[in-house]
Amino acid sequence: MIAADWTGAYSLPASAQPVAVSFRLHGGQAVVALDRGHASSTNVVVTVRGTHVRFTFPGLPSGLVFDGSVKRGRLAGIVRQGKLRGTFSLRRGRSRVLELLGLYRAADGRAVSVVRATGYPAWLVELPSGATHGIGPSLTVGERLGDTSGNGQITQEATGIEWRGVHYARVALRQREVRVGVDAATLTLPPGPGPFPAAVMVHGSGPQTREEFQAFAAYLTSIGVAVLADDKRGVGQSGGRYPGEAATDSTLDVLARDAQAEVRFLARTAGIDPGRVGLFGDSQAGWIIAIAAAHEPGVRWAVPLVGPTATVGETDLWGTLAGKSQSPPSATHADMLAQVRTEGPVGFDPRPSLAKLAIPVFWVYADDDRNVPTDLCIDRLQALKPGHDFSWTVLHGTHALLELPSGLYSSLAQSRGFLDGLYPAVGDWLRSRGIVRRR
Repeated sequence: MIAADWTGAYSLPASAQPVAVSFRLHGGQAVVALDRGHASSTNVVVTVRGTHVRFTFPGLPSGLVFDGSVKRGRLAGIVRQGKLRGTFSLRRGRSRVLELLGLYRAADGRAVSVVRATGYPAWLVELPSGATHGIGPSLTVGERLGDTSGNGQITQEATGIEWRGVHYARVALRQREVRVGVDAATLTLPPGPGPFPAAVMVHGSGPQTREEFQAFAAYLTSIGVAVLADDKRGVGQSGGRYPGEAATDSTLDVLARDAQAEVRFLARTAGIDPGRVGLFGDSQAGWIIAIAAAHEPGVRWAVPLVGPTATVGETDLWGTLAGKSQSPPSATHADMLAQVRTEGPVGFDPRPSLAKLAIPVFWVYADDDRNVPTDLCIDRLQALKPGHDFSWTVLHGTHALLELPSGLYSSLAQSRGFLDGLYPAVGDWLRSRGIVRRR
């Protein structure tokens, strides 16, 4: 029997990291849900002939075509997008958590998002507060990020979910799996006619996939901003060569060029307002955003979260001294900052790029950031601010942008969620600059 629930994974291209997928087939329709930062539950039309199954998942410049058949209890075959070829393999069964991923809104306007991060249970994130709760396999909800019980249970309903006596309807997002140059990405448009402002998400350091942006993308779409979130080149489903983690001039340049290409892609995409396309990212993205915005006129705004305006050498030295939230700091805050100031600027310096900008930029910093020297970054911004629409805020917390009770990543499971005021600060700034229209 083909009309059933199927769960498994696909790889596109075949050499790429597999992505979990669930497929609920009933008649000529199916609901397809992809994992971690990819498109959430989406209705598709299915063609079934005997044991053969074919459907197309929305994508740009072309859709993802799944073409396979059922044999010995397994639904498997080929998936392709344009010239790319890959494979998929599913078995009968249901993934309740995978189907749950997405954005929901209550009748009173409250929003929640369900996301899933590698190494942790799924999370329910309340928006805009950022309070985060772990979700257990039976959909019990925890008090904190690593808890999986103690705060009610999610009930899945036909049109959404119920949690703590409140019905949250699934927000009807329009999502596409897209290819921009070598990069694979997910484009998410909010409900409504548009045209929408849009954000190209820019990664921090390391081999990151679009999983990194799930909670931020959910918040942005909840306030009416379209989001393009990619897998970094050479990672996940993206092609090209991974340029490495070190913030060398060449690495920053190639990643900035990828961001520039994605800005141009959005500017010509139906439903997007090319006059309100910007860059949004965290940590190392601060340097990448500076370069990309200085070279690409299509960038109209930017929000670097804990993005350094100090040089690479100064930032690396600060992180070494402060322990990067992996280990306790080696000295007092004042002593570490004095040592960084004494060493002075080394490596890539974002100031020449920032000085060229004629767009509004908003930085969010943390007062206990052990990766980026917040005080030094603000000093640099103070010097750059004249003649620029540059603004910033400093929140109480660490570089993770999630509460770390001990200041170390080892305490993440006890976190209550994202830093207090993070999402409201971003939303208020976007509204103040006319990027998001006030309702």
